[in-house]
Amino acid sequence: MEIGQVSTATFLEKVECKGYIFAPTNAMAKVSTPISGKINTLRCKVGDYVTAGQVVATISGNEFMNLQQSFAEAAIAYTKAKADYERASALWAEQIGAKKDYLAAKSIYNSTYAGYLSLKASITTLHINPTLIEQGKMSASFPITAPISGYITKVNTLLGEYTDMQNYIAEIVNPNALQLRLEVFDTDIRKLHVGQQVIFGTGGNDSKNLRAKISNIGKIINPDTKAINCIATIDKSNGTMIINDSYVEAIINISSKQGFALPISAVQKQGENYFVYTIEKKDGEDYKLKKNQVIIGAIEQDYIEIKTKLPKKKIMVRGIENL
Repeated sequence: MEIGQVSTATFLEKVECKGYIFAPTNAMAKVSTPISGKINTLRCKVGDYVTAGQVVATISGNEFMNLQQSFAEAAIAYTKAKADYERASALWAEQIGAKKDYLAAKSIYNSTYAGYLSLKASITTLHINPTLIEQGKMSASFPITAPISGYITKVNTLLGEYTDMQNYIAEIVNPNALQLRLEVFDTDIRKLHVGQQVIFGTGGNDSKNLRAKISNIGKIINPDTKAINCIATIDKSNGTMIINDSYVEAIINISSKQGFALPISAVQKQGENYFVYTIEKKDGEDYKLKKNQVIIGAIEQDYIEIKTKLPKKKIMVRGIENL
């Protein structure tokens, strides 16, 4: 048996909910090739951290070689058309050449220049220096780079395998930008506002030691879950590794209040009523107890709110189950 007394404690109004961790559009990327070809080298594996711009694979193939050849030919045609146009312009300016020759040279120049720029842009997209191709230095393969920094979560190809724009090579997730999607029932949604603190745990872990803040409150009920999706920004300061698509159980702190409190073990439930026992008299090792009906409120960890005013007496806080 243990004796104690009423104390004050902070009680939080909470909303309990479930959800999962997800990657927003700017935190997840699927790496693919702009043109088809064969996987020449793979420079990443699942679990590797890559930075934006880092080469994760190289690709070779006939389409790439044909593109380089087309660009080289377009560069030659453009150079010739430019020279012809400049000569025709000079002759026309001096009233020596015919206007139709000048207009024909200008038309060919504009056409070849457009084709040259288009192919040059395609070559640049492949991270190949177009100047080298114009100098006759062709590349056997081109690199595929990571569009964002993050961890490789999937590799969807093998060395020597054919790939194209329809098939991704690898998937990258940036854990620093992951967010929390919470499913809140409409009966609780009116209690929420942006900025409220969220405490959550992942993977069925009872220890909810991760923190987030509500950043967006949905306006539409999900027909499958009958809940409203809310987004929370995760606090990364504790350094815990967050995994995309993890299931979470969360508590949203709505408000706090001070109240009179007793340990939960001090309150006895009988039917629909609750009671505590005050010490009326002590005689040696014996105690005379008085049974007091109380109204309870919120529960916070091991304490329960007592809304009924009790006399200023000692209270039996442990061992009432033996009465």
